Amino acid sequence: MKRRSKMNKTDFIVKLSEELSVTKTKANKNFEAVIKCIAHAMKDNDELRFTGFGTFKAKNKEATEVKTPKGTMVKVPAQRRVSFSVGSELKAIVNGK
Repeated sequence: MKRRSKMNKTDFIVKLSEELSVTKTKANKNFEAVIKCIAHAMKDNDELRFTGFGTFKAKNKEATEVKTPKGTMVKVPAQRRVSFSVGSELKAIVNGK
């Protein structure tokens, strides 16, 4: 099988529908539900851990001012930043181990 450099959401939904043996519409609904649940979990919690897959972490970032390339100062509002750390099982699969 030829290795592709990029996969978009549509490609992923096709693959998910095949894996679950469901229609693409049903796979898309399942995917959207998972994404929505992750987003809501991160809104209310600082960490969401899926053992083996990885960990989502949210941190509060304070408001700040930054200088734009044109030299003007712009205010960046306070926000929560989310990061993802890859788990050992996912890392092993990606690396073919």
